[in-house]
Amino acid sequence: MRQATFTSRLAISIGTAAVLLALLLAVVSAPGEALGYAGKKAQASASLTIAVRASRQAALESTLDISSAELTKALKQSKVESAEKVVLVPDVEVKVQLEQEGNPVHYRMEETGNLWREDSHARLLLPSGSSDMLLRLAEGLRKHHYGGMTSWDSVKQTLPNKSIFAVTDLESGLSFRVQRRAGSDHADVQPLTKADTATMKQIYGGSWSWKRKAVLVQSEQGWIAASMNGMPHGGDGIPENGFSGHFCIHFLGSSTHKSEFPDLAHQLMVHKAGGELQALFDAASPASLAKLFVVVLNHQDEHMLRQLAKEMPEAEVTKWVELMATLVSIKEPLRKKSEGGGLHSDSSEQAALSAQVTLPITIVTKKVPERNTAYSFTFQRSAKDSPWRLIDVVN
Repeated sequence: MRQATFTSRLAISIGTAAVLLALLLAVVSAPGEALGYAGKKAQASASLTIAVRASRQAALESTLDISSAELTKALKQSKVESAEKVVLVPDVEVKVQLEQEGNPVHYRMEETGNLWREDSHARLLLPSGSSDMLLRLAEGLRKHHYGGMTSWDSVKQTLPNKSIFAVTDLESGLSFRVQRRAGSDHADVQPLTKADTATMKQIYGGSWSWKRKAVLVQSEQGWIAASMNGMPHGGDGIPENGFSGHFCIHFLGSSTHKSEFPDLAHQLMVHKAGGELQALFDAASPASLAKLFVVVLNHQDEHMLRQLAKEMPEAEVTKWVELMATLVSIKEPLRKKSEGGGLHSDSSEQAALSAQVTLPITIVTKKVPERNTAYSFTFQRSAKDSPWRLIDVVN
């Protein structure tokens, strides 16, 4: 069972990217669990640690330690330049320790594989072979850290009614056990014991909530990306667990009992648990991106907000981050079943390079009571086959 701050570590020292990648992809243990490597450790004057976390605040972390002569050579050959605007791999950080320096230097990883210092906006330009290697290693570590994107049709066979399994919160790293009791459109589950109920309530900050959380579900086939809510409701089949009712766990493509379409907020968190947020955003239509923006605000997730709004000016993003901190709730009106639930662009948008979406919402803040308003979203893309990017939101 994982604790609140569980770190997965893979210490390696080896010479080629191909062998490193093969080693990493061979890892089959759960994210957050200790990993080891029996290879011979090389003597080197530099070491590097790649870390993957779902957000900057997440306690659950998987790390990969690298120490090699090749790494030392690559770092010595690196050049430094100033870089104000960068495109980052949002969940990957890198720590570099040089033997002659007392403190390690912390970097973010760019999509090119280069390393960027957030404090000084300095870019470390690595030799192309080294940057490619780091990208492959980071992607292998991400596959280890996140759950598999397994469809609900498969999961309901793998985890049948009365099965018992572990659920791990992707942010806190806390784990608890549940039993699936029912559910045809998603899994209706209950904490197994009072201790499991206490851990679940701790994940939700001590108060039950309908808000979705990205979780990893343990199965015999590995860890599965999922989303849970934290509100007891409905029937109660384990009366001694201190949990009055059941709660819901959703998987890829599952739906609520009230709709034939997947719940957008749950699917957002499933993609987060699978490390596939960017893929979700890249495939979404402007209308769905607008809805996702409101869902992200309601869940007060700054990391996802910045990823969704990465093409917006920083000053504008900061305003939305500040608003998010004051929210009690924000939502759009419930959709009718006939309105559909797709994420992909409709035929009218296939050739367009810009789009406008107006979305009615209901908002409640800590200082202002419930009110109805609307947000206007502007989207652009560089070509008809390119993903849509949010560039402006106006209240």
